Amino acid sequence: METSLKVVMAEKEALLAEKGGKLYTVTPDATAASAIAAMCDAGIGCVLVVQDDRLLGVFSERDVMRRIALRGLAADQVTVGEVMTTQLVTVTPDTTVEQALIQCTDRRIRHLPVTVGEQLLGLLSIGDLVRFVVKDKDRTIADLTDYIHGHQIQI
Repeated sequence: METSLKVVMAEKEALLAEKGGKLYTVTPDATAASAIAAMCDAGIGCVLVVQDDRLLGVFSERDVMRRIALRGLAADQVTVGEVMTTQLVTVTPDTTVEQALIQCTDRRIRHLPVTVGEQLLGLLSIGDLVRFVVKDKDRTIADLTDYIHGHQIQI
């Protein structure tokens, strides 16, 4: 699929605007407990860790399980900076949907920060990408169905 992530991001921004959504960020000195509470309240799977407008990492449900729960740490005693994922896979708005899906699949990740240089533009999840692909396929099917029904040959 040759569609760039610019298109997906525009659709997501419109959807978020309808729901009053926003990009959720925390600083690295926030407690893991406060980040977890924010994620639960918002119904999201991760927050971006940002300081001075610079993306430092991602703190996700997977980090909670692997770096806090599994180690028996107390979430209110550890900072996000201590347990966040720092080896980030980022994409640009010019990345195609197919390339982004391959990144998610090959690297077994669910969240892709969208950046230009060091500027953070947004966050796309694998769910956002799959939703776009399904919607695109539905449009194609509807177009083909209309074409077939509009051009039936009568004998």
